[in-house]
Amino acid sequence: MENIAIQKANELSSDARRAVEQVLGRALEHDEEVSIMAFSAHEAPTGEARQALARQLEDRIARTAERVRDVSTEEQEAAIDEAVNHVRSQQK
Repeated sequence: MENIAIQKANELSSDARRAVEQVLGRALEHDEEVSIMAFSAHEAPTGEARQALARQLEDRIARTAERVRDVSTEEQEAAIDEAVNHVRSQQK
């Protein structure tokens, strides 16, 4: 069972497009993509647990930024595009 769906707005059925536009409260542009994620809800952490998770996330972001420090923006964008295209090809 899939938990994530990504589809181009111009490929949505008219009913699906209307539903997405109603949820967003605006019209979709022809070249936009729509992502839908479904997951089980849970209570957000609070207090010290929340602060610890925030620190872990900040540390992870800093480590990732350090790894790509010498990589050009164009190379980073190309890597992201390649990864997105790979994921999309696996979903079809």
